[in-house]
Amino acid sequence: MQRLLDQAALLIRKARELPLQEAVVSLKEAVDLLEMVRPSKERDGMMALAYLRLAQLEGQRGRRQEAERAFILGYSYARTSREERVRRLAERLGQSLQV
Repeated sequence: MQRLLDQAALLIRKARELPLQEAVVSLKEAVDLLEMVRPSKERDGMMALAYLRLAQLEGQRGRRQEAERAFILGYSYARTSREERVRRLAERLGQSLQV
């Protein structure tokens, strides 16, 4: 399981440096890996981060419906993870998306 978490973390980090479309693919790959891991605070925090970043990117691409869906999932994971930093990110993003 730790290997999957490490791979997902690498994909999430890598997405910051990629062009928009490639970043979306990288984040979706991270989510796919994380779905194979048993729920935990760490896993849920990473799921939240991946979905929230995906929401930002989908918003930049003008894909409002996909951005809202990713935001809702990210916000939900941020709450269950109890990671304060990730929850604050979700709240800021929610204000900017006006969801």
